[in-house]
Amino acid sequence: MLRTVALRFGAAEGDEPLRFSPGPMTVFVGPNNSGKSLALREVEEWIESGGDSPRHIIKRLGLQLPPAAVIEKMLRSRAVGVPEDGASENEVRVLRLRSAGEYSRRRATDTAEPLVEHTIDLPRLMAAVAHAQNASDEEMDIICQDLLSLFTLRLDGQTRLALTQPQAAGGRHANPTNHLGVLFRDDEARERIRDITSDAFGLFFVIDPGSGNQFHVRMSERPPLDDDEEQAGDDRARAFHGRAHPMTEMSDGIRAFTGLTAALLSADYRIMLVDEPEAFLHPPLSRKLGKRLTQLAAERGATVLAATHSPDFVMGCVTAGQAVNIVRLTYRKGMASARLLAAHQLEAMMRDPLLRSTGVLGALFHEGAIVCEADADRVYYAEINERLLAHRGGGADGCVFLNAQNKQTVRRIVRPLREMGLPAAAILDLDLLKGREDFRDLMNAAFVPSVFWEPWEDIRKRLQQKMNNAHYKDGGIYRLAGEPRREFEELLANLSEYGIFLVPAGELECWMPELGVGGHGPEWLTQVFQKMGMDPSDDVYQRPGQGGVWKFMQRVATWIADPRRKGMRNDAVPVERRLAPPKDADAVVTPLVSEPLVEPEVQQAVA
Repeated sequence: MLRTVALRFGAAEGDEPLRFSPGPMTVFVGPNNSGKSLALREVEEWIESGGDSPRHIIKRLGLQLPPAAVIEKMLRSRAVGVPEDGASENEVRVLRLRSAGEYSRRRATDTAEPLVEHTIDLPRLMAAVAHAQNASDEEMDIICQDLLSLFTLRLDGQTRLALTQPQAAGGRHANPTNHLGVLFRDDEARERIRDITSDAFGLFFVIDPGSGNQFHVRMSERPPLDDDEEQAGDDRARAFHGRAHPMTEMSDGIRAFTGLTAALLSADYRIMLVDEPEAFLHPPLSRKLGKRLTQLAAERGATVLAATHSPDFVMGCVTAGQAVNIVRLTYRKGMASARLLAAHQLEAMMRDPLLRSTGVLGALFHEGAIVCEADADRVYYAEINERLLAHRGGGADGCVFLNAQNKQTVRRIVRPLREMGLPAAAILDLDLLKGREDFRDLMNAAFVPSVFWEPWEDIRKRLQQKMNNAHYKDGGIYRLAGEPRREFEELLANLSEYGIFLVPAGELECWMPELGVGGHGPEWLTQVFQKMGMDPSDDVYQRPGQGGVWKFMQRVATWIADPRRKGMRNDAVPVERRLAPPKDADAVVTPLVSEPLVEPEVQQAVA
């Protein structure tokens, strides 16, 4: 029933606001407090208010309603009671199927929820539906109140557990008053749920009619031999259900998974808003749930909008073989962004063993990512960042640290993350500048315009001729003096504007020379952590300083936190920035930063 969802903002400041077709599954991802759950609430409020509610994320919903005959059939399936004498055939008294706990957001175990009835004027509704694409405020209010709100369900972490609570059975010939009543009459749907739960848990979903007053969900060790064994209510059926496990005794994970599946297969809800569907589920089950919900929504013509923190749920959705939208929301320093990610690109990424093993998809739920050459680099820089944060020294908050296998594979992680709108900084040793191809490929991966990096390549080539190979590992740019040194500092400053941070003194092991640690990689890391201390109350504990690696990490954090950072995509370059540099060979090259990249005392130590 939803044709489009329009947001109030786009991928970056000044971009067109995001607008997309929701399809069977749309997943909102992003860091905490980015607006994922709020987006779901605003969709619900838009529907309940006819589009009049105040909203910060959702601008409007575009509708694609079923034909009039289908709408009438949907509504009459909700009809309650017997028409009173004199009642018009053009009126239908309907009931919204609300699950226990869903109506007033009370306790999930509270089954005494009020049922909401109201009478719908069919000609008035159909007249409004006919103008749905250009509906007036009054017509939109009718469509939302008399149609959309009846077939929309929003579930959060607690209310979804109520989907498997015992629910009223109602009269034998009356229309069902809840989704379990719908499923009790739908043999095909129950069989489908049994297939799904047996695959997930090795248990079979069954509905026990009990004494006829309430439906009870149970999980059986085997499926029923026939419909009567599940539904007849005779001795054989009672014996079958007596051997099954009451759903109330099952884990929250089983209850949540089964409840969501059952609600969707009841074929009644056309719009489902699910907040944190992964709640109570371990990762493999989250992936299965994402795949199943997406497939079932497509089969039933429903739309699921989910807000999640689970990369496993996202991957389950992506691998379902259906149209999936991944919308990444962010909100930082008063600036909101929304970017639509291509599901086929995510699936292709996850086929790459390197990206799959480094947990790249999990970065979507962080404020940013910091990609290092190797695991020792990742561990060291993450510790430096933690100490900066602990002492309010300007670290990168809410970021994930990832490691590649070498400098060549850093770009394979940085580029897809930036394409997805995630600020991914690269930290590399200085010897990246030794190779033309490595330098060029990283520039392209970081979306540095060629009008910039091609002149930088000339600088890199000149500097390489002045640097001894050993200097790249010991001393770095501080082995140079005069004009070459200034050119090197300018080049590193330019790269840092695009989120590429090279160790000015050479490599990881050149940091903290005052500790006198030798070795390389894990050996160096173990010793340097011992010298840095682990107990903040210890006198030897290294707290953030004013320069060296501390300032280096502060610059990384500043780039990630800047909503106007460079390097996130192929930006147009202003004409004035394309002008050729002066031809005067004696012209002074002015660095973009006037302060040294490492404090003087550190420079002396590595010289």
